[in-house]
Amino acid sequence: MSAPSDPYESLQAASNRHRVQFLKNELALCLSFSLIAARKYETGNQESAEKSMANAEKAYETVRKILSDRKHSTHLTEETIQESTWKLERLRDKLDGLRFRK
Repeated sequence: MSAPSDPYESLQAASNRHRVQFLKNELALCLSFSLIAARKYETGNQESAEKSMANAEKAYETVRKILSDRKHSTHLTEETIQESTWKLERLRDKLDGLRFRK
């Protein structure tokens, strides 16, 4: 794939790539914090688990807002939106499961 010749197109393409990478990073953060929270709950460290859950919820909410905001989502491919939405739904299930398990 060749690089766009128009500087604006090149900047827009880079911005879109960064947006996608940001989504992936936030989804990964959410998963990581949820795994940490699960371990903390298992070991009886309720306070630390709650902090990890709060961080997981923050990352979750960031992705949810981006996907639901037309200003951002119009720059994402349908495939990226579907994949991110699917992952977000799985993470919501995991977070809800942890809330009920504690």
